[in-house]
Formats: sequence, C-alpha cells, structure tokens
Amino acid sequence: MYARSLLKTIAILSLITAIVCLSLKYILPLVFPFILAYIFMRMLLPAIKFLNKKCGLPSWFSYSSILAGFFISASGAFMLIIWLLCRQVQLLVNNFPVYYQLYSSFFYNSLKKCCNCIDYYLSVQNGTTLNFANEKIADLQTCYIDKLVNNAGQIFSGCFSVFARVMTLILIIVISMIVLCRDIDKIHNVYAKSRFYPQIHKIMHTLKETGLGYIKSQGIIICVNWFVCSIAFLLIHNPYFILIGLLISLVDALPILGSGMVLCPVGIYYIFHNNFAFAAILFTAYIITVFVREILEARLLGGNMDILPFFMLLSIYIGLKIFGITGIVLGPFGVVIIRTIYETFASTE
Repeated sequence: MYARSLLKTIAILSLITAIVCLSLKYILPLVFPFILAYIFMRMLLPAIKFLNKKCGLPSWFSYSSILAGFFISASGAFMLIIWLLCRQVQLLVNNFPVYYQLYSSFFYNSLKKCCNCIDYYLSVQNGTTLNFANEKIADLQTCYIDKLVNNAGQIFSGCFSVFARVMTLILIIVISMIVLCRDIDKIHNVYAKSRFYPQIHKIMHTLKETGLGYIKSQGIIICVNWFVCSIAFLLIHNPYFILIGLLISLVDALPILGSGMVLCPVGIYYIFHNNFAFAAILFTAYIITVFVREILEARLLGGNMDILPFFMLLSIYIGLKIFGITGIVLGPFGVVIIRTIYETFASTE
C-alpha cells in the first residue's frame, strides 16, 4: 500500500514537473508580453479607479491620463538608464587598450614569478616554464582573435536581433495595455464565472504570494542595490559606476555569493593603498546591501518561499541548464509552481 502511494506521488510530481518545464520553456515566451501588460494594468488599476470613482472623472480620461503618465515616466527612466549604460560601455571600449596593457603587464610579471619558482623547484633551466606558458598563451590569443573576427558579423546581427526583440516586446506591451483598458473588467467576469475558478484561483493566489512575490522582491532588491552600489562607485570616482553597480546587484541576487564578493576585495585593495575613505564607502555600501536584502526579503516575501538555500541554488542551476540565463528566476519560480499545483491537487483528493 505504501509503495503504491509512493509510486503514485512520484508519477504525479513527474507529470506536473514535465508540464511546468515545457510550459515555461515553450509557452511562457509566447504569452510573456501579455502577462506583463496585465500585471502593469493591475498595478495601475487602483489609481485609475480612484480618478474615476473618487474624483468623478470620466473613464476614458482616467485610463488615458494614468497610462500616459506611466508610459512617459517608464520610457524616460528606461532611456536614461540605457543612455548611461551605453556611454559607460563606449568609454570602456575606448579605454580598453590602456586597461589591456596595464593588466597584461601585471599578469606577465606575476606569471614570470610563478614560472621562475616552478623552474627552481623542478631544477630546470631558468625560463623554460615561462617560454612554454608564453607559447600556449600566444596560441590561445590567436585562436580567440580568429574566432572573434570570423564571428563579428554574427555577434553584430545577434545584438541587433536582441534589440529588435526588446523593442517588439515593448510595443506589444504598450498595445496590450491600451486594449486591456476596455477589456480588463470583462476578462475578470469571464474568469470568475469559469467552472475551474476555485482551483485556478487557489493556485494563482498561492503563486502571487510566493512565486510572483519572489520575482517582485528580487526585482525591487536588485534595483535598490543597483542604486546603492552605483552611488558608492560614483563617490569613489569610478567612471563605470552604473555598469559596475548593475553587475554587483546581479551577483548579489545569486544565493551564497552576494555583493561582498566584489565590494569587500575592492575595499581591501583601497586599504592596502592607504585610501581609507574609499574603503569606508565600499564597506558601507556592502553593509547597506546586506540590510536591504534582509529587510526587503522579509517584508516583501515574508518567508513564504520556504526553500532552503541549498535547494534554491539547485533550482537556479537546473533552471540555467534548461532555460539559459532566465533560469536564475524561472528555476525557483518553477519549483514554486510545481509545489503549489501538487499541494492543490493533493488537498482536493
């Protein structure tokens, strides 16, 4: 009896897992713009109803004014961030030869010391290991430069393709939000009258509190830590403060790692160079990012994810293998969906 129950549970979990993974991989990309448009409309709906019912303004004016304000502010913030990132990437590309020469010199001197130690302990002629290492490095450089030159066209077309997809996504979201202004109440009525409403509503409510809460909290935390780290690197006069702040906030979103992987070593570097003011700024930024993550995760998520760090890391790794870079978010979100559907199914039996 126990073995049959166990096999049944495994079969149900396997079926749910397969359906969720296939849906996230093949169906979600098709409906993702419309889901985003609906989420944005749900966020704006209280303000629209306030203007319409509390202030007595016409429905068309309430919808138009709120949507116009949202589109103008969102597009302005988006264009400003993109412009700053492009400026800093351009600056990095222009200064790359100087950085390459400096780091090449540092790397060569360090490599020379290591090779001399190896020659000494192996009792071989001085310079043997260094010559071998230089030959291998030269081969690697030639190989990668050839690949870069040969694939330059593909890289350019790939960047253009990503830009076109992003612009198409934004256009679909804008159009969908405009259409939803008229149809969102009808959609809610159709959904409420569905025979599957109780089960679907229970699943969606749980996902809103857990999976969507996780995505929302992570997005807010990444944005806040991006701002904090960017300000910190701006105060230490780093010209790439926006770019570095973004990278650190993305690293901080990964379990176990955190922003200290970058901020602490750089702070220690400034301590060794007797620049205690810059070191204090970076360590302060690290402390702020830790408190931001701890406080906002507790406030926005409230511990509802209930996934141990080990399993969170496992879900992210599996998500990266299945979905690519989006697996950082889709991995844990998929686990929450699987658990929610299974618990709903088990409670109805």
